[in-house]
Amino acid sequence: MKKLMTFLLAAVLLIGAAPVTQAQGNRALTSKEADKLLQRIVGSWQVNQYDSERGKLVETKGTASFSRDSKDNYVHEQLELLQPDGSVIQGDGFIRYSEEQNQFELVQLDKNGKSIVLMLGKWLPKYNTLAFTPVKGEEQWSSKIDPSMHCLYIFKHDGTFMKINRTIDKNGNLTATSQYHFSLPGVAKL
Repeated sequence: MKKLMTFLLAAVLLIGAAPVTQAQGNRALTSKEADKLLQRIVGSWQVNQYDSERGKLVETKGTASFSRDSKDNYVHEQLELLQPDGSVIQGDGFIRYSEEQNQFELVQLDKNGKSIVLMLGKWLPKYNTLAFTPVKGEEQWSSKIDPSMHCLYIFKHDGTFMKINRTIDKNGNLTATSQYHFSLPGVAKL
């Protein structure tokens, strides 16, 4: 009987705590919490990219650097991937947190250094994921980038993270177009 009462009491406490936990998951992040989250990607990384080419995944390797710009509170993402044909693809972008809008923003700079917000992001603590969706607007996207692209930064418990780009296919389904696995540079082995 004592075990049953303990179980019932625990169940009541958990049910009572559910709205509090849910409210914490839905509340806006403070700038300090957002900064701590962005700090998780800062550093130099080895990258394995898996890109979907005509239904086939192609693996490429490279390096990435995520650095802080203290003036504007951006994290600058720079990426270099060695392609199978020997060429190098470079990527460049910025992530920031807008406290006024209570959202993350994936940004590119135009020729004059003006920020153009391409995607809006929110933190999903249940999934340990920063999820970005595209901003709608004619001038937001260059002709090289799919305006239906979604982007996920998924943080793993071992300190590494993944970036998955998805786009909407002709049937309206989100399909992964590329995956990036970021890991710390390896230690030389004897």
